[in-house]
Amino acid sequence: MRIIIQIIFVLAIGVMVGATSAWYSIQRSHGIGAINIGAWTAWPYSGGNQADPYTLARATSDSTIPLGAAEGLAFEATRDNDGQLLKLECNYLLEGNTPKAKLWTLTPYRQDGNSVRPADTSSLIPHHTNSTRLLRYTDGTFQIAIGPLPTPGNWLATHGEGAFRLVLRLYDTPITSNAGLVVPVMPKINNIGCTQ
Repeated sequence: MRIIIQIIFVLAIGVMVGATSAWYSIQRSHGIGAINIGAWTAWPYSGGNQADPYTLARATSDSTIPLGAAEGLAFEATRDNDGQLLKLECNYLLEGNTPKAKLWTLTPYRQDGNSVRPADTSSLIPHHTNSTRLLRYTDGTFQIAIGPLPTPGNWLATHGEGAFRLVLRLYDTPITSNAGLVVPVMPKINNIGCTQ
């Protein structure tokens, strides 16, 4: 009887350690073949048959449909350029430029996978944006204020509390080609103050 209890105990510890390590790998791993540029990370093989099991599990746990290599590439940021977690109660300035693409979209998502929307769903407050409705400087760069405080110019509204992530989807971009000759430039995410 004692041997059976010991076997059950060892199996229980093994299951707990295995489940914990798998969860940590899915949540924290950038996967095999990830592209890391500043605060941004992309998984170029997540939408194809070359995706590793951890990348597939991450896409499944996020409830997202990855873009295929022919469609484009999605970059995700969960931290600012100082390495601090993005928080809904803080204001950020996204500035710089994006890699070449025919179109790109920028959307903030909560931890549960839902997009950050105003409490009033009929509101015209911008909670996502794209490259076609952006004010730019003459050199092609831009600034987008992200946060709960309205700001003139490009502004992306957030509300609530807790961590969130930004997803920048680039459609029909040459980054997905295998040339790999140019390292893409991504916009910086700077914290400009928190309301709480």
